[in-house]
Amino acid sequence: MLVLIGTLRAAATLGGGTSKKTGEVVPTRPVLQVETLDNRGLVQMTTITVPDVTAYQGKVGQEVKIPVRAWATGVPVNFVYEPVQAA
Repeated sequence: MLVLIGTLRAAATLGGGTSKKTGEVVPTRPVLQVETLDNRGLVQMTTITVPDVTAYQGKVGQEVKIPVRAWATGVPVNFVYEPVQAA
């Protein structure tokens, strides 16, 4: 398991409602935005969908550690939340 460590900049729920075009119900999506530094020392913002933002809402501006899986689609590495497995 990998751990993404960075400064939490936002913990929000996005989406929700109904698509005007198709009538399809759009579910809400809880997301975190985490600021990290790349290998050049430049700021990089990563948005990660999580099961719930409640545990993170009081931590905006603080360093957080988020369990993730990583994969590459082309050049950038992408991250997705990965629940901690009991040993």
